[in-house]
Amino acid sequence: MPKKPNFFIAGAAKCGTTSLFRYIEMHPDVFMSRVKEPHYFCSHHFPERFVGPGDQGFNDNTMRTFEAYQALFDPVEDQKIIGEASVYYLNFLDVAQKIYDFNPSSKVIIILRNPIERAFSAYMHTVRDNRETLSFEKALQAEPERKKNNYQPLWWYREIGVYAEQVKRYVDVFGAHQVKIFLYEDLKRADVVVQDMLNFLDLSTDYRIDTTIRHNVSGNPKSRALYNFFAKPNAVKEVIKPFLPRDFRKKLGQRAKNMTLAREKPAAKTVQELKNYFREDIINLQDVVHRDLSSWLL
Repeated sequence: MPKKPNFFIAGAAKCGTTSLFRYIEMHPDVFMSRVKEPHYFCSHHFPERFVGPGDQGFNDNTMRTFEAYQALFDPVEDQKIIGEASVYYLNFLDVAQKIYDFNPSSKVIIILRNPIERAFSAYMHTVRDNRETLSFEKALQAEPERKKNNYQPLWWYREIGVYAEQVKRYVDVFGAHQVKIFLYEDLKRADVVVQDMLNFLDLSTDYRIDTTIRHNVSGNPKSRALYNFFAKPNAVKEVIKPFLPRDFRKKLGQRAKNMTLAREKPAAKTVQELKNYFREDIINLQDVVHRDLSSWLL
């Protein structure tokens, strides 16, 4: 009998979803898809292929048929929670209903970040990966044209940060008891977030999960060569690999990669323009998530 996913991290992109994915997959009663972001339930919104610089990896990981999607979960054994994390499920209003129709008992986690910080983090992600060539301001101006020209949603720096209606749709469709909402700020106490996740998923909290590493961090490489050494396969790492335990090797590599990245900030004028753009949505979002988000507008 096919194993049906019953847990979805639905977004938002650049808000900590990779960290949540990596933390929860450590639990022995959880199976997470080997492809983190299959995006099956929103793939009908996508063009045949995205053509932005470096978008081919996203194309390769998108599951466009049910057979391909279901095959991701063939290795499931007796895990209680079967899940995946597709960050753009939050951005298309029909997806919540599609997931509910597929499995109405599913539980959904959403994590949100100050949309100005989120936009700049997405921008720095493409800078980090040597894909973005424009300034942040020019990239914001180019966003509508890039979307029209089939750049994948990672490039929609501004649009992806409009949350209120999308989050409300999940709560309306599934009910508040099946949707858990975190803020990026909550990850300052990642151990507490994980405990909340486990309780939400009715999983044992006795198993220790290492939350000391932040995953998929954005930034501008201080040295492109050094960043690439830690981020990409190479002969030196292949030689060392047999001598280091897998978990230790991954943790060490992630720490080293993060240390090569410089954190930057957008210009004050740009921040103010984005605050004006997102203000109404942030105010509306407060009523949906029942959290005070006034700090996002300071």
